[in-house]
Amino acid sequence: MMGRRPGSGEGNLGLRTASAAVLAPAALGAAYLGGPVFIAAVGAAGLLAWLELRRLLGKPVVGVAGAAGVTGLVAACVLFAVFGAPAAVAAAAAAALVVAGTERGRPRTRAGSLAGAGIVLFLVVVTLALRGDDPAGRATIFWLFAVVWASDTGAYAAGRTFGGPRLAPRISPSKTWAGAAGGVAAGVGASILLGWLMPLAGWVVERPSLASLLAAGALASIVGQAGDLAESALKRRVGADDSGTLIPGHGGILDRVDAYAAAAFALILATVLSGGQPPWSYSP
Repeated sequence: MMGRRPGSGEGNLGLRTASAAVLAPAALGAAYLGGPVFIAAVGAAGLLAWLELRRLLGKPVVGVAGAAGVTGLVAACVLFAVFGAPAAVAAAAAAALVVAGTERGRPRTRAGSLAGAGIVLFLVVVTLALRGDDPAGRATIFWLFAVVWASDTGAYAAGRTFGGPRLAPRISPSKTWAGAAGGVAAGVGASILLGWLMPLAGWVVERPSLASLLAAGALASIVGQAGDLAESALKRRVGADDSGTLIPGHGGILDRVDAYAAAAFALILATVLSGGQPPWSYSP
């Protein structure tokens, strides 16, 4: 990330707080309801992220490649609602290939477009799959939101309070080791808190073990912070402070979902490898 601008993504605590006060309840409400409401909300967020990514990379928003991404997002959401995750995955993969095939430029440019389209499209499918249509999915997505948001807040607060050595000065000069540690601590705390609340809400059968909550919270925070750094590296490469201006005090939507995206991909991978369940018991 480049130097901060007044009122830009990371520089205005008041705007950050006000935006979070609006967006967080909306996201949690959609996640709680699930079904068509959540699918529509995730699809809309994915569409905004795709258009923002095109602009960030200097690619035409209106064009064959851009339209292919939009079509793929709509198809993935509809197919998920009707046929489930496998059909949505197939639609996302096909759309990403069409984007790369129709993109103008050198092979390296097309490879970058393939990666960008793949990340946005598959993130939409992964988010829908993690939520599912049962109470356990509600627990999963609430846990993920809580850990990522807590990690982000903890890193921001600890970094501003303690300062100290920079974490990755060539990529994001504002991030510090103290902030990274604060993010992990906050993420672990949120993981434990959500783990203890899940049974009270009736979303899971039994309280997860402390060890599993510690490990899952730490992993999600670390991977999420790595995703944040990856997006910072992309912005630095294209000479941008923020990915956009959609969210006052935060920047663009990509600035808000970078850590979530990395953590979501890690969680779905861990879920698949563990036999199809996150580290808590499903409710009947």
